[in-house]
Amino acid sequence: MRITVTIDQPSGDFQKKLLALLAEHAAEVEMDTAWTVERAEDYYRSLPARARRILKEAVIRDGYVPAEELRDDENSSLRGHSAALSRALRRGFMLGKWPEDMRPPIDAQGPGFGKVVGYRMPDDLVQTFFTAIARTEKLGPVDPQGINDATDSADHLADLLSTPPQKKRTRRK
Repeated sequence: MRITVTIDQPSGDFQKKLLALLAEHAAEVEMDTAWTVERAEDYYRSLPARARRILKEAVIRDGYVPAEELRDDENSSLRGHSAALSRALRRGFMLGKWPEDMRPPIDAQGPGFGKVVGYRMPDDLVQTFFTAIARTEKLGPVDPQGINDATDSADHLADLLSTPPQKKRTRRK
């Protein structure tokens, strides 16, 4: 028997009771951590433009994109791009789009220290993400204003609030 349950914004008491029931039968409960086309679309749409490019280029190249294809020149950095990919995965969990233990669809490749040498997507995800990206782009370009990156927004707001207002300077003639 297979039962799929989707609950949007459960009340606190209901959620506690449901989680207790699931914990009681944990040996028989299996979380759905598979990447579907719909989940892949949500993930792709939630990424900033440069991170979307990494994902798309990896899909186009059958799962691996070398860093040289992503850098504007040999000295430019890809620093921070992996963070955007991770934040989108975390944000999807927070919004209830997938479970917490979803595997990342793409990972930075490299020696661990120094420049990233490329990004790899598991072979079994390439077709799923290819379909998701094609469907997303068929609907038109992703609106960067529509990306809800709460972490970045909160950081920006914190910066604004911690910076004292500047007095306007006037020139004397």
